[in-house]
Amino acid sequence: MTEPQGQDPTPWELLRAMQHMRDDLRADFAALGARLAEMVTKIQYEADRRADELRIKSVEDDIVALRLERDAERQEARSVRRLAVTALVAPVVVGVIVAIVTGRLGL
Repeated sequence: MTEPQGQDPTPWELLRAMQHMRDDLRADFAALGARLAEMVTKIQYEADRRADELRIKSVEDDIVALRLERDAERQEARSVRRLAVTALVAPVVVGVIVAIVTGRLGL
């Protein structure tokens, strides 16, 4: 049997439709609540961002300190090389000068 055209739904049909809509709405709100629970608040995001900025600043400071330390070590190595060259060359130069002076004096 088919329903006559234009007949209004029965109260039971309306009740079932409303219960079905209510159940769908509850499921949608539960899904939305689950998604919102996974999200980070703005305060948490900003705190994490500040912490990241502090870590980056710390790493940058460490890099600068390492560069300064490396430059100081290079300068110290240059000074040591100069002293080593001077320690090796000076006696030879003095020996040559003494040989020239003593050779001219005829000693």
